[in-house]
Amino acid sequence: MDGPLCLLVVSTLLTLVRSEEVGEIFKATLTNMGHSTVFHGEPIRLTCSVPDLRSTWTHAWFRDGQRLVQAGELTIPSAAVKDAGTYVCRGERRGVGGIIYTPKSLPHDISIDMGEVLLTVSQPVLVGETLVAKCRVRGTPRLTEVYLYKDNVLVSSRSDGMADFTLPNVNLTYQGTYHCMAAWFNRQQNVAKSLGNLVTVKEVVSKPILSLVVNADTKQKDMTLRCTFTFIKPDPAAEVHVYFYRDDKKLEGIARSQKRASLVVLKREGAYRCRARVPSLNLNRWSEPEGYRP
Repeated sequence: MDGPLCLLVVSTLLTLVRSEEVGEIFKATLTNMGHSTVFHGEPIRLTCSVPDLRSTWTHAWFRDGQRLVQAGELTIPSAAVKDAGTYVCRGERRGVGGIIYTPKSLPHDISIDMGEVLLTVSQPVLVGETLVAKCRVRGTPRLTEVYLYKDNVLVSSRSDGMADFTLPNVNLTYQGTYHCMAAWFNRQQNVAKSLGNLVTVKEVVSKPILSLVVNADTKQKDMTLRCTFTFIKPDPAAEVHVYFYRDDKKLEGIARSQKRASLVVLKREGAYRCRARVPSLNLNRWSEPEGYRP
């Protein structure tokens, strides 16, 4: 294949590549205008946006990987069990070489509750943060009593007609299964409880684990200290500084890492430890000591 036909094919392929690149520049953002857990029969309303003032994008919707017929804003007037699932959207528009697609949005889960009372909890919760639990009753009647339980033990209650609970400065003991119970009067006294909602509490920095990597060659004069941990960024500016110690004396060097840091040191007898510090939170976590003897 040569001549004008070849040039036409190459030109078309280049146009398609450029179209894909144009789509990659923009990102689709899914926004839930209501709740992530809704009562059976309640509406679901999701919007999709692509930040591009120069072009008009249409929006395609997917639930559990299957494309839906809806375009634009996704509105379900009366949610049914079949409407539960993981939703994503993407932008689409026609370009010179064909249809241009943005990457799909971050996924958003929608669940359907068949009961009279449901509990939503902020997830996951980091140690030191505030746990927010919201108890909802179908039809929003006037509440007389609301109770919050963790692992079937009463945590808090209120009788002021409100149904939100805030538990500040949480620690790992707050992890467990929560449910709420509500009482309200609507021609007669009503009492119902929600399903359980598992709350996971995570540490910003887990307790580090120090390992000593020693070369079997006795002529090797150095060894490697490795400090391993998990780190969940509470904000974009947060970072971890890692320090190493021998017999509680800080060794030279500092590392910035998201999950593992290492330092090469001379082989010397002693008890080694590492410390992971988040300066912006004044948070320090220490490893257990690891002894070394030549």
